[in-house]
This record gives sequence, C-alpha cells and structure tokens, in this order.
Amino acid sequence: MIDLFNTHINGRYLFKDNILYLYNGGSSLSFKMNGDAFVVYLEHIPSPGYFYIIIDRDYENKIKVLNESGVYQYKFEEKSIHYIDIIKANEANDNALAIKDIIVNGELYRYDHVYYKKVKVYGDSTVAGFGILGHSEDPSIHISDSVEDFVYHALYELDMEVDIFSASGWGLTFSSYTDPKNIGIIDFIDKVKVNSNVDNQDVLKEDILIISLGCNDNSYIQEDKNLRDTRINYFIRQYQALIDYELRNNKDLKILMVYGTLKEENAYYLYEETYEYLKPLYKNLYIHRFNGDNTAISNHAYVTAHKRMSEELKAVIKEII
Repeated sequence: MIDLFNTHINGRYLFKDNILYLYNGGSSLSFKMNGDAFVVYLEHIPSPGYFYIIIDRDYENKIKVLNESGVYQYKFEEKSIHYIDIIKANEANDNALAIKDIIVNGELYRYDHVYYKKVKVYGDSTVAGFGILGHSEDPSIHISDSVEDFVYHALYELDMEVDIFSASGWGLTFSSYTDPKNIGIIDFIDKVKVNSNVDNQDVLKEDILIISLGCNDNSYIQEDKNLRDTRINYFIRQYQALIDYELRNNKDLKILMVYGTLKEENAYYLYEETYEYLKPLYKNLYIHRFNGDNTAISNHAYVTAHKRMSEELKAVIKEII
C-alpha cells in the first residue's frame, strides 16, 4: 500500500483500492528515502508502457524502463538519502500506470522538496510527446515520450510542480480526430484524463498556465468553409471561458499561449486572432511562437527539436515570472 502521507504526487491521479493510477504523461509519484535500495510494484493498464526513474532531480541521467513484470528494483552502493521520481512516460491515450506499492530498504521520510513554482498545462499531441522518437509509423507506445517533450523537459529543469492534462488528437473544444468531433479538453477540465468520467483527485493553485491547443481545432474548423467564421468565433469564446474558469479562484495566474511546435502554419491565424481578441481582457496573458519541426511521424516534432524548444520555453517562462 502506498504511503500517501509521506509521498508526493505531481499531476492528476486516481487513488482507488490502495492503488495509485497515473494517466497523463508527466504525472509522477515522488518520495524521499534513506536506504540502499527500493522496489516499486506497478502495472501498465491495459498494455505495457514506459516510465522513468529520476534520482536526486538529475534529469539528464534519468532511467527509462520498459517494464512488463510488475516489479522494478534499484540498488545504491551504500545507504544514503535520496529523492526519487517515478514518472509516467506514455500518454493518456496509451495506458495508465498503476503503482501498487513502494518498499524501501531503509526509511521512508516525509517528502520535503520545495518546488520553485506550480504550473498547469493543457496540451495536445506535442505536449503528450506523441511520436517524438520515431521517423516511421511504429506503434505510439514505442516512439512517444511525454518526459522528453519540450514542456515537461523545461518545467522539470525549472523545478516546477506540474499538472499536465494532454492527449493526442484533442483540441480545446473540437477536433477532426475525436468522436464526436465537437468535444475537446474543455469538456473534461475537472477530470483525471480526457474521455474519462473520473473526477480529479488533486487541485493546485498554480502560478502559470500554459496552453498548447488549437492545431486539432483548426482541422475541424477547416472542414466546412461555410461554418469557418462561426467555428473560429466559438473557439475564441471557449478559450476565454477556459481562462475565466482558471482565473475564478486564482486572479494572479499568468497565462502563456504557445504554438508553432509542428510548423503548422495554416493554423497560426487561429492562435493569433484569439490572442488579439483576449489581450485587452487579461493583464497576465502572453503568447510565444516556436520555430518548430515536423520531421517525426505524422509531421510531429522530433526529439532534438523538443530539446531545443524546451530551452526556448525555459527562457520565456523566466521572463514571465
């Protein structure tokens, strides 16, 4: 049984029947230990997936694990104090990471790491890390990586506490890739993951909100030229509704709109028109365009581009805060 009192959870989760379920890529369980080994009992549902172990906040030396046995063991050379992060790598569309127990050969201490800031992220496939490791149409579970994507990479290195809510194919409020098409992340704003009726179990008061949405909305907008203007206006109103929802109990929240990660030039107008309409309404609204990349599968950004964009995102966040 997981000791929720002494451990820390980053992101949205479900705790049921003494099992911790992490759905979104980048969600994590962290703990502090004094010992020479630890064992994690876990399961990927419904199919195998990846997770990462980061020891003592050392992102560059993270350990990636494809695990099907349900047990992960790690041994140190000697007994000492360590901070451990167990991070879900596959996106919500692939599977859930179910963590059943953590056993420490030594002592489990109350997790006392103090994060620099708290951040919430709404995103689509780029934030979910879809396809960033591949140049061919291999199964998503092998070439997607939410921990190597530009958002998570940047926020971890900035020492941010994160709530990432993302899924491939999803838009803010509609998409050509969802069923029905007129549904989006805004319809699941209080859930653990999209297309789920499970209520969120954790609520943070964030310092920054990052929104990386619109490319999939644009695919739906362009399907019917007669409805294009109507759908654009609806998108902008829904974007405003999302911001108003987040500001309702957090009036000092800073909001950063990002786009351009996939070089999706035909959608730039949507982000820019939205920003120009909303800019006079909010004092802490910012926008940033990446010079993205489309060399991975399905015109997505390759991992090298994500590393470059993560450095860019870190610089933008530092300017904002």
